[in-house]
Amino acid sequence: MKIEFNDKVVIATATITSTVFEFRLHNRVVDTALFLAPSVRAKRSGFFVLKTVITGKTSHVLRAYKAIKAEASR
Repeated sequence: MKIEFNDKVVIATATITSTVFEFRLHNRVVDTALFLAPSVRAKRSGFFVLKTVITGKTSHVLRAYKAIKAEASR
């Protein structure tokens, strides 16, 4: 699983990339991030390589990124 954070001053993105073998972990991480961070948007794509991009205000995406890192390390 690859997790990236990209800050563009006002809007930030967190990108989560994983394989189909990590499908359950990927979904759990994304669901946790969306639950803990208000007003962020997620866009999912891919079948064998899953990619989710979470966008929103920098402070909200940073909160989601911290939740993602914590959940992925479980």
